[in-house]
Amino acid sequence: MNRTVSLLLLLALSACGEPAGVARGPDVVIIVMDTTRGDRCSVNGYGKPTTPALTALAREGTLFRNAWGPADWTGPGHASLFTGLRPENHGFLRAVRDYLDESAVTLAERLKAAGYRTACFSNNPTFAEEFGLCQGFESIFPLYEDEDRPYPWSRATHDMALEWIVDSRRGGRPFFLFVNDMEPHVPYTPPQETTPAFLPPGVPATTVAAARELTAGNLFGHNCRARPLGAGTLAAISGLYDGEIACLDAEIGRFVEALRGRGLLDRTLFVVTADHGENLGDHGLTDHMFSLHRSVRHLPMVVRYPPAIPAGKVVDDLVRLEDVAPTVLEIAGLEPLVAIDGLTLRGDVTGRLSYGAADAPHGLLDRLAKEFPLPFSDTELRHDIRAVADGRHHYIRYSSGREELYDLVNDPAEKWNLASKSGPELDRMRALLEQGRLPRPR
Repeated sequence: MNRTVSLLLLLALSACGEPAGVARGPDVVIIVMDTTRGDRCSVNGYGKPTTPALTALAREGTLFRNAWGPADWTGPGHASLFTGLRPENHGFLRAVRDYLDESAVTLAERLKAAGYRTACFSNNPTFAEEFGLCQGFESIFPLYEDEDRPYPWSRATHDMALEWIVDSRRGGRPFFLFVNDMEPHVPYTPPQETTPAFLPPGVPATTVAAARELTAGNLFGHNCRARPLGAGTLAAISGLYDGEIACLDAEIGRFVEALRGRGLLDRTLFVVTADHGENLGDHGLTDHMFSLHRSVRHLPMVVRYPPAIPAGKVVDDLVRLEDVAPTVLEIAGLEPLVAIDGLTLRGDVTGRLSYGAADAPHGLLDRLAKEFPLPFSDTELRHDIRAVADGRHHYIRYSSGREELYDLVNDPAEKWNLASKSGPELDRMRALLEQGRLPRPR
């Protein structure tokens, strides 16, 4: 979709009639930083200045430093964001279906029914109508279809989103805007001027240039050990990944200030989070498949809305991506979604559990096995994974029978698997995972 077509769609929106008697709720903006690790965001304490704009936003809102996602890829992560349900309960799971069924009730549908204008701007081809993730959005902008759009994509995306907001405000209806920004996703190609500040010293320019050209296929070759990436390449992609986050963060900051300059920010419930993270050599893996480690499940999350969200508050208790939808509906004064896993982020959030689910991508493995001469049985990658975290410990179980247990306080990078030392903590986390098989645990 080119910019001219997009603007014509925006103009068409302004001609739509407005329903009578619509209550004035807060405007809502949710931005997903696709594939962004929570521990790579300086707002959460990372040592490199990757997210100064998020840090500034958090000073005006609440920072949830221990936010977790339930999945290892875009589809189920976004489905959980919009439904308040875990993947096992909304069914967008490889072993069940590869889309969100139309029977699901989404945040966008609920807000639209309440009189909100709704729009989504997507840079990710998985966030698309065919996957059921656009339910409830009146206006859908599949920006990924324009392969010639300038990079970073978020700049033009946010400019178009701002035009849509300005147009929506003319009608007097509240709006819900959702944006998926893709910069941190492979390939890692931050603007050249952003790159030097985040690259480790001593990595040759040729290695950096080659790392910028890596594809998802290259990362799979590393994961199946057919074509492992060297230490220098892994160091380069780590720095490039940080540069991508910094690039996107700057564009989010620019968008925030544009809303502020138009007097719209303080009336807007503004949420920034992610759908999942990324392995950058962690656990011998790259990309985000085949893993439910903290590197994939720990997300950034900042919420700003002065009338209802405390400014400058930092929450270290575990919260979930599933908690966003019920929070939005509560602040909007609307009836909650029924029988969901998520709970509001307002008030006491202690004692929550985050369950994770990932099924093996058998179809993808079958296709890629023809390309890569696997030096080992690819059954090592053909496992379903389930996990549970309680804020102190993280337990991961594979369908192969392998178990992992990590102490998140003393070992946040999850380098030391404690599962071999059977004891009360392992038994407790096993029991919590079994509890998760019951309908909609909290």
